[in-house]
Amino acid sequence: MKKNINLYVLMSFAVLGVMAGPVAVANMIFGYILGDAPCTSCWALRINMIVVAAGALFIIRYGLKMKYLALIIMVSAFGIWNAFWHLGWYAQMDIGQGQALPIFNIHTQIWAGIVFWAVLIVLGLILAFANLKTDQEVLAKLNYRNLTKINKFAFVTFMVVTASNALQAFVAAGPPPFTAPDSPARFTFNPKYNSWDSLLPNAFSAPTWRGPFGVDTPDLPAKKAEYMEFDHNINNSPLHITNKLNLVSEKNINLDLDSPISGIRFDKKTNQFAIATQDWGMYLTNKDLNNTNAHLILDSFYFPFMTNFADIDFMDNQSIKIMGTNKTYAIVKYDPINADEVNGFAHFKEGADKFVAIEKNSFRTVRANTNYVNSFVSLGKYSYTISVPSNLKKNFVVIKQSNIDGVLSGEYTPTLASNIETRNNKGLGDYYITGLAKRNGMLYALSKNYNTILQINPKTEEIVKTYSYPSKITNARAIDFVDGDINIVSYQDGKNKLYVLK
Repeated sequence: MKKNINLYVLMSFAVLGVMAGPVAVANMIFGYILGDAPCTSCWALRINMIVVAAGALFIIRYGLKMKYLALIIMVSAFGIWNAFWHLGWYAQMDIGQGQALPIFNIHTQIWAGIVFWAVLIVLGLILAFANLKTDQEVLAKLNYRNLTKINKFAFVTFMVVTASNALQAFVAAGPPPFTAPDSPARFTFNPKYNSWDSLLPNAFSAPTWRGPFGVDTPDLPAKKAEYMEFDHNINNSPLHITNKLNLVSEKNINLDLDSPISGIRFDKKTNQFAIATQDWGMYLTNKDLNNTNAHLILDSFYFPFMTNFADIDFMDNQSIKIMGTNKTYAIVKYDPINADEVNGFAHFKEGADKFVAIEKNSFRTVRANTNYVNSFVSLGKYSYTISVPSNLKKNFVVIKQSNIDGVLSGEYTPTLASNIETRNNKGLGDYYITGLAKRNGMLYALSKNYNTILQINPKTEEIVKTYSYPSKITNARAIDFVDGDINIVSYQDGKNKLYVLK
């Protein structure tokens, strides 16, 4: 057996490292002395560490077998996932925020992940450098090893620390079917302040693999959202209509585009349109929309990933900003003199010889972080977009992004001016905004649902007017003002159609 002493001594020290280290410290120092009480997920992490140590003890007692190694590896892998899943709830918080005690500004749940990562590294080192030969004669006769002093010490430490954790778990969480609360109060042995609760009744109430991020793809020009049934009857609109728009003219846009139009913007300075298409195309055209001056196809997979184009606008420096449905945006500039096809290769599949990539980035939101967007416009110092309802959440959030540093500057659900009334027992979340325009400091939000345009005052954060547009427009995708008239683009019957309204 002596030839195997290195393996079993190292395994014993590994058990002591886990049990006398993080498991004992979390239980006796953090718990009994500092009053830290684990939540449900924290208990799962601690129990996983105990199971890992138990797997090592099986090796110490019964020899090196694949099933014990498999137990250690699988439980450690689950522990790493659990730690990062736990971290995911707090990863986007500001410095110092989070749950549980911080050690070197890292909260205990991520330290658990570091412990499991260390377990796998140490296990690999032991297997790489220890003497793994087993005394076949002894194991054949007894089917177990006689324990040395260090082996026994590891067993005793394991049992004492495990028993102490069982005591803390019983006092704080209770016996099955009770579970630890999500946000436990500080630990105490005083039963007056302990409350046994169970989360099991809600465990399977709404099963989903993706949780709050199980959001389906938003409505696109050529692909209707499966979770939405669009209604083009203005009488069913959630808000009372204050103004009615009349159709002046309509025509097909017969441009050679890579995919349907998702956004459009007219620039008075250059007397041209910028068009965004569903599948990452951007086109500069003349005012009559019958000739393309230049175009690009963006490489959406080049970091950061960009979902389908939502909308487009000209910025103050004549650059062009394109917003994706996942709030990732690209800023480009038409500059055939300085454009470099080689430098632009990573950014553009087409148009690298005509356009310069200035920026591609994402911005984070809070109230709308699980919502897509289908609109965008730049007004003054800010870019605006509005969330669209999803299969999980029906909310209406106006998102304000700084044009200076690209960071979120505000989010709000607009209130209603005194002249706007609700009806039909519906809310703003029933609208589906697919385009935004600006005029005289106001925002004009185009809703595909209920054929309504909402006029929003960004200073007072109020909806001040509502407009209806004809029901024959069934897939409104973009809106802008041209020569004082409202222009709406709709993708219908396989064609991009332009409707001019007054």
